[in-house]
Amino acid sequence: MTTDLAERRKSQALTLALIAGALAIVAAVTIAIEARSSRPDLAAGLVVPGLSETIGGAQRVIITSADASYRIERTQAGWAMRDRDDFPVLASRLNQLTTGLSELRYTRRMTSDPAKHERLGVGDPREGGRGVLVQIEDGRGALVVSLILGVEPGGGIYVRRPDQDQTWAAQGNLPPLRDVAAWMDLSPLDLTPERLQRVEIMPGVGRAYILARDGADQPWRIASPALAALSESSVASVAERITQLAPADVRTAPAIQGAARARLRAQTFDGIFIDAELIESDGRTWLKMVARGATPEQESAALALNERISAWAYALGSLEAESLAPPLSALVPGSGPN
Repeated sequence: MTTDLAERRKSQALTLALIAGALAIVAAVTIAIEARSSRPDLAAGLVVPGLSETIGGAQRVIITSADASYRIERTQAGWAMRDRDDFPVLASRLNQLTTGLSELRYTRRMTSDPAKHERLGVGDPREGGRGVLVQIEDGRGALVVSLILGVEPGGGIYVRRPDQDQTWAAQGNLPPLRDVAAWMDLSPLDLTPERLQRVEIMPGVGRAYILARDGADQPWRIASPALAALSESSVASVAERITQLAPADVRTAPAIQGAARARLRAQTFDGIFIDAELIESDGRTWLKMVARGATPEQESAALALNERISAWAYALGSLEAESLAPPLSALVPGSGPN
């Protein structure tokens, strides 16, 4: 009898526990409903559900914005910037995009008024808006992703579909979509400043001059003409500038034609020469380079450099182009233009 009583009490306790659990669930749901009713702007869920399962079939990525438009495609050699003559795309950037879109989540309902789209940066760029249109197609040309994103510095991410007016706030981590250069490794030279021995500069204005040093631990000087620079650091900055380039764009070398506006030749301590020229084309300044060895023994090292640099022309910003081959008067004021 005692055993029966214990079993009944155990059963009653279990029943009460189940009832308490059910009430807790009901209370949680009720609270969530009340919170939703008091904040109808709240939202949840993935922006592109199931993308992680379908993204493997992607064939091309098309980015359209007022700042830059470009097309990335899967080629036999891997993912490449199709409208930059198939320059290789950084796998890390592509992974950041696909992962970021797969994990992008709604956080809040925003406006559905088209007149307010520009405030959130989701205006259609094909119609002059500030938004970034991201489209991903599969091998048949079907759209896997089609979103207009407003990525505002310090202001979060906003998203809408091109055929809808409703805009949402979202949370996620996306690559810099407006900067085409961020998708490619555009550092032309794998060359440390310590390797440079001599740089001959033929600027667009004024006489040619030579910067040189006797050892990697020695200061740079103006070797020719015989002038004293006012700032030793400014001489070093110009001499080593070719090792610190940050191009903004790229094309194949044959695509950029024209007379050189300036030239320079850099020489390393181990006998590698790098000839470079700056060319104006389509309103931009492009850098072309080719390397050669001073002796047959150095040709293999020069060939390794040429495999990276000689096939391409790199677009430089105006300030960077000027700092690469400045006139002598920029280093020695009063030296004159000749």
